[in-house]
Amino acid sequence: MPDYKIEGATHAQNAFLHDIASKFSVTDAHLGELAHEVHTYLTNGLVSDTDPKGLPSRVSYIKSTISNDIRAAKKQSSMALGLTISTSTHRMKLASIKFAPGAPDIINKQVFHIRDNVDSAATLCEEAAVHVAQFINTHEIKEHVPLGVTIDLPLEEKSKCGGRVAEDSRTCAGFLRNVDIAQGVDAALLRLHLPVRVTATTNCVISSMVAAQHHFPSTSAALILNHGINAAYYEAPQKISKLANAELGASSTRVAINTELARFGENSSVVQPTMWDHRIDRESTNTGFHVFEKLVADKYLGEIVRNLITDFMDAQLIFARDTDVTTFSEPYTFFTSYMSIMEDTSSDLHDVGGLLQAGFNVQASYVDRQIVRALCHIVSMRAAKLVGAAVAGIVKKASEARDDQEPVVVSISGQLTEMNQPYVECTIKTAKRVARTLDLCEPVFNVLGEDGYTVGAALSSFSK
Repeated sequence: MPDYKIEGATHAQNAFLHDIASKFSVTDAHLGELAHEVHTYLTNGLVSDTDPKGLPSRVSYIKSTISNDIRAAKKQSSMALGLTISTSTHRMKLASIKFAPGAPDIINKQVFHIRDNVDSAATLCEEAAVHVAQFINTHEIKEHVPLGVTIDLPLEEKSKCGGRVAEDSRTCAGFLRNVDIAQGVDAALLRLHLPVRVTATTNCVISSMVAAQHHFPSTSAALILNHGINAAYYEAPQKISKLANAELGASSTRVAINTELARFGENSSVVQPTMWDHRIDRESTNTGFHVFEKLVADKYLGEIVRNLITDFMDAQLIFARDTDVTTFSEPYTFFTSYMSIMEDTSSDLHDVGGLLQAGFNVQASYVDRQIVRALCHIVSMRAAKLVGAAVAGIVKKASEARDDQEPVVVSISGQLTEMNQPYVECTIKTAKRVARTLDLCEPVFNVLGEDGYTVGAALSSFSK
């Protein structure tokens, strides 16, 4: 465990900080156990959707050979559209990708906000069609083009272009459950007489893996570090006992699996939440669910830090006693993006002090600044190590699905890749270290940045 002793702090301040650091510390042995449990959960999820010690492991119609399909499309003049429906950020994103032999790819993107009064699946699909119309008019797209749709909700895919939002989805509005997104968007496109048809529907983590394959064709696993967390990998159909589709089951080509990693931790014997994690869970809208996600995802990390700061405040171990700390008492006011201050290495921690002044109207002493920076580091590094161990478990599963002994190539995307570099670096370092303890080839990582899945959705439309 790193030594977080702060020069100039009182014994009580350092003792409290040390106690917090010890509770958030994770050993290599614990990380190895976590990787093994993730692997077990994935294995059980391929047998049954209802195993309490399993992840949903939802099967996609996207196959590992899609990189070949993309290469074939690039040999001729081709165009496709991609649509992301993000229910967590209330946005829709559209992208077009155009291929021409011997020419660089032409990619256009546009972001739209989802109106607040959307209260039905039909209204959501109609809004999507309107935004598609705006996009093709802005970019003067005249020809008939395929549309790949991706959404941040779990899908039960019944065909390449059809997928219903899973009944057991815990994070979506009730009106979206069991809705066929492709069917709804297609109908809305028809009503507007647009030259666009849905040809692929995926979860965002699948489309992010496809986007990675455009640049790194051997990619066989993907991790998203966004408001939530998720991962995907390619699995051999013969190992998916629950697979009902005869065509997919008879295929020798690996198929994409949406692991729904956020749901890991429920009924876990390895995940060890602290008292602050239990507090976050108790006050959340989905108490008892998505346990692992609440320890590691963008949505929660800043709130964990805020709770630690308020405990320091309650113990009168941070900030002057006459300081107005009203804002700190409001939930989710310490954004995860603020945690980038842990990279501040200036002599007076100028960035830390500036953030506390601008965001919370708090004049922080140098010791206060060091405490806040240390808390950000403690929470961030624990999260990164846990994610790294989980990725090692996924790498083990992905490697078992392959016929060769080549290293598993993993893509990482999402907003945390841009707002918290140390988190990503620690995740990769941990995944490699834990993978070695599992006797695996060291995985290869490619960091793609914040948003690849809209382009990935467009590329999915080329899938055969």
